[in-house]
Amino acid sequence: MFKILSGIFLLSGIVGVISLLLAIFNFIKLDRIKAIKMLKFTGISIFILGLSALSASEFLPESYKVSQEESPNEKHEEKPVAKVKSTEDATWQGKVKEVASFNSTPSKKFDTIEAYAKKYPATKAEIKEFEDYIVAEYKNKKYLADVQNNEYMLGNIFKAYVVNRYYGEEETPINDFVFGFYQNSNYTFKGLESINSNAIKYNERQMDKALTAIEN
Repeated sequence: MFKILSGIFLLSGIVGVISLLLAIFNFIKLDRIKAIKMLKFTGISIFILGLSALSASEFLPESYKVSQEESPNEKHEEKPVAKVKSTEDATWQGKVKEVASFNSTPSKKFDTIEAYAKKYPATKAEIKEFEDYIVAEYKNKKYLADVQNNEYMLGNIFKAYVVNRYYGEEETPINDFVFGFYQNSNYTFKGLESINSNAIKYNERQMDKALTAIEN
């Protein structure tokens, strides 16, 4: 309907202009009768033009009406800003704490932290820090003192895995020592071995040999 009325509006405008021009032309030629007739046509065209304009406004698209009704100064609702994770959540300590809080078995927690350790981009400074920590925890006999402490055990497993991954297949005293630390932490945390089992004690004897080589 809007398109039809627009067409009538346009046609009426054209007819009105032509009629007005003809009326002026006839006045110039002193043919007043024809001029008056042309003026009547012009008046009718203007009348139709006005009606078409009024009718067309009733059929304007809704989107156009809405855009016209909106105030240019109208304040739009601000979109919520995404929360940025804290620095703590982005650290390995934050990851260990997160995994430790999971409501899952020790084996699943172990798998999760190991998968994270496989991709962790450790620096040389961190490798040295982890090595010193692992040696100290073993020497003070603390590393298996509380195997039920998820956060502590997962932290130890993470550090040992990262150090072993750094050295790869390299056979060095520190790598051998850390691997024994990793195995004992892994087995006792998952409940596969008790802290006084033969397997754990055997690993500790091998670790003692590696530790002697490290310190000499």
